[in-house]
Amino acid sequence: MKPEKKEKVQYITAIGFLISGIIMCFCGFFLNEYDIANGPLFYLGTATTFCAAVFGLNLMIQNQVMQAETRINRRVDERIREEQQEYEQEHECVQKEENDIEN
Repeated sequence: MKPEKKEKVQYITAIGFLISGIIMCFCGFFLNEYDIANGPLFYLGTATTFCAAVFGLNLMIQNQVMQAETRINRRVDERIREEQQEYEQEHECVQKEENDIEN
Protein backbone atom coordinates (compact mmCIF):
# COMPACT_ATOMS: atom_id res chain seq x y z
CA MET A 1 0.00 0.00 0.00
CA LYS A 2 1.36 3.41 -0.93
CA PRO A 3 2.03 5.84 1.95
CA GLU A 4 -0.44 8.40 0.57
CA LYS A 5 -3.22 5.83 0.37
CA LYS A 6 -2.37 4.49 3.82
CA GLU A 7 -2.59 7.96 5.36
CA LYS A 8 -5.87 8.64 3.55
CA VAL A 9 -7.36 5.41 4.92
CA GLN A 10 -6.14 6.29 8.43
CA TYR A 11 -7.69 9.75 8.28
CA ILE A 12 -10.99 8.53 6.85
CA THR A 13 -11.21 5.78 9.47
CA ALA A 14 -10.41 8.16 12.32
CA ILE A 15 -12.92 10.79 11.18
CA GLY A 16 -15.60 8.15 10.57
CA PHE A 17 -14.99 6.64 14.01
CA LEU A 18 -15.23 10.07 15.64
CA ILE A 19 -18.43 10.99 13.78
CA SER A 20 -20.01 7.65 14.71
CA GLY A 21 -19.11 8.27 18.38
CA ILE A 22 -20.68 11.71 18.34
CA ILE A 23 -23.84 10.41 16.64
CA MET A 24 -24.07 7.55 19.14
CA CYS A 25 -23.81 9.97 22.07
CA PHE A 26 -26.44 12.31 20.65
CA CYS A 27 -28.82 9.43 19.90
CA GLY A 28 -28.22 7.89 23.31
CA PHE A 29 -28.84 11.20 25.00
CA PHE A 30 -32.02 12.15 23.17
CA LEU A 31 -33.53 8.64 22.96
CA ASN A 32 -32.95 7.91 26.69
CA GLU A 33 -34.94 10.91 27.88
CA TYR A 34 -31.89 13.17 28.28
CA ASP A 35 -29.88 10.63 30.24
CA ILE A 36 -26.77 9.11 28.71
CA ALA A 37 -25.42 5.68 29.58
CA ASN A 38 -21.76 4.72 30.05
CA GLY A 39 -21.55 2.74 26.78
CA PRO A 40 -21.84 5.65 24.34
CA LEU A 41 -19.51 7.77 26.47
CA PHE A 42 -16.92 5.00 26.51
CA TYR A 43 -17.29 4.63 22.74
CA LEU A 44 -16.81 8.37 22.23
CA GLY A 45 -13.76 8.36 24.50
CA THR A 46 -12.25 5.49 22.54
CA ALA A 47 -13.00 7.28 19.26
CA THR A 48 -11.35 10.52 20.37
CA THR A 49 -8.32 8.62 21.67
CA PHE A 50 -8.02 6.80 18.34
CA CYS A 51 -8.28 10.08 16.41
CA ALA A 52 -5.66 11.73 18.60
CA ALA A 53 -3.35 8.77 18.09
CA VAL A 54 -3.80 8.73 14.31
CA PHE A 55 -3.33 12.47 13.82
CA GLY A 56 -0.74 13.02 16.54
CA LEU A 57 1.38 10.00 15.72
CA ASN A 58 1.44 10.81 12.03
CA LEU A 59 2.48 14.41 12.69
CA MET A 60 5.15 13.32 15.15
CA ILE A 61 6.62 10.84 12.68
CA GLN A 62 6.65 13.43 9.90
CA ASN A 63 8.35 15.91 12.23
CA GLN A 64 11.02 13.39 13.24
CA VAL A 65 11.70 12.45 9.62
CA MET A 66 12.06 16.12 8.64
CA GLN A 67 14.47 16.74 11.53
CA ALA A 68 16.55 13.70 10.53
CA GLU A 69 16.66 14.86 6.91
CA THR A 70 17.78 18.31 8.01
CA ARG A 71 20.59 16.87 10.14
CA ILE A 72 21.71 14.58 7.34
CA ASN A 73 21.69 17.43 4.81
CA ARG A 74 23.76 19.61 7.14
CA ARG A 75 26.35 16.88 7.63
CA VAL A 76 26.54 16.21 3.90
CA ASP A 77 26.97 19.92 3.18
CA GLU A 78 29.71 20.21 5.82
CA ARG A 79 31.51 17.19 4.39
CA ILE A 80 31.30 18.63 0.86
CA ARG A 81 32.74 21.95 2.08
CA GLU A 82 35.58 20.14 3.84
CA GLU A 83 36.38 18.13 0.72
CA GLN A 84 36.36 21.28 -1.41
CA GLN A 85 38.70 23.05 1.00
CA GLU A 86 41.08 20.09 1.02
CA TYR A 87 41.01 19.96 -2.77
CA GLU A 88 41.72 23.69 -3.05
CA GLN A 89 44.60 23.44 -0.59
CA GLU A 90 46.13 20.51 -2.49
CA HIS A 91 45.66 22.36 -5.77
CA GLU A 92 47.40 25.44 -4.36
CA CYS A 93 50.31 23.33 -3.12
CA VAL A 94 50.68 21.71 -6.55
CA GLN A 95 50.67 25.12 -8.23
CA LYS A 96 53.31 26.44 -5.83
CA GLU A 97 55.50 23.44 -6.50
CA GLU A 98 55.11 23.90 -10.26
CA ASN A 99 56.01 27.60 -9.91
CA ASP A 100 59.05 26.71 -7.80
CA ILE A 101 60.18 24.18 -10.41
CA GLU A 102 59.78 26.72 -13.23
CA ASN A 103 61.85 29.30 -11.35
